[in-house]
Amino acid sequence: MYDDEMARGIEQNKALKKLMLERHRPAFDLWFRLAQVLEEAVVKERMVDSAFGRALDLFFLQTFKSHQSLYPLCVMGHGEDAATIARRLLEISLQVGHLVSEESKREEHGEAYLAHFWHNAADILAKTELPEAQRKWWEQHYQLYKPRLKFNSKGRPANTWFGSNFAGLAATLGLQETYEKDYRFLSNVAHCSSRGLLLEKINNAVQIKSEFLVPEILVYGSKYTLWITANWNEHFALIEPAKLEQLRDEAINFRFKKTHLTLL
Repeated sequence: MYDDEMARGIEQNKALKKLMLERHRPAFDLWFRLAQVLEEAVVKERMVDSAFGRALDLFFLQTFKSHQSLYPLCVMGHGEDAATIARRLLEISLQVGHLVSEESKREEHGEAYLAHFWHNAADILAKTELPEAQRKWWEQHYQLYKPRLKFNSKGRPANTWFGSNFAGLAATLGLQETYEKDYRFLSNVAHCSSRGLLLEKINNAVQIKSEFLVPEILVYGSKYTLWITANWNEHFALIEPAKLEQLRDEAINFRFKKTHLTLL
């Protein structure tokens, strides 16, 4: 019986993925074409010779990984987890916005981010057994950027490298509406609040998996990714700008349709 139930569950998941892709093909296609562009770019060699460039590249690498994560979560109907990843992409985009906000201060901003990055890495040195060569490499970078670390009014290292919370950062960048609509919703999902649970009820049964907001998560996650990538590409010039512009226009003009899919 157990083997039969397991086999049935596997077949149900296969059918679910196929149906999810069919129902939301335009959103998945947009995600896929952007993913291809990122996969080609992320492996290309690039010269990182400044704090600004290093910070920007670190943000891009994390963006690439998070955007990749959207597909498996959405195709399985795990909307809450996908929305949490989308929030991470939005948080990265806000930080990149601060990083590039003032051209005359880009290097200063890059140093501030790297100082915060390496300060947090001190815990890794203390708790993780690393080969001696790797440990020396981490320690050298920590000591290099340590003098640039920012402190709060109590003399402690600041909680963020940009000097505020995300609400304050969004306001500074003129993105208050984005924070109020996108960030608050995605945070409600991440915090498992009643306002953020993406659950459906069909025939008096709460559904484990759902298509609720899957297209929106894919498209908005791709929008955040495109904005970050465009800033990265402005510095490194490894992607044909026309490719990003076409994907950007498609994401901005994407037409969402109300759908309902009975899942598990």
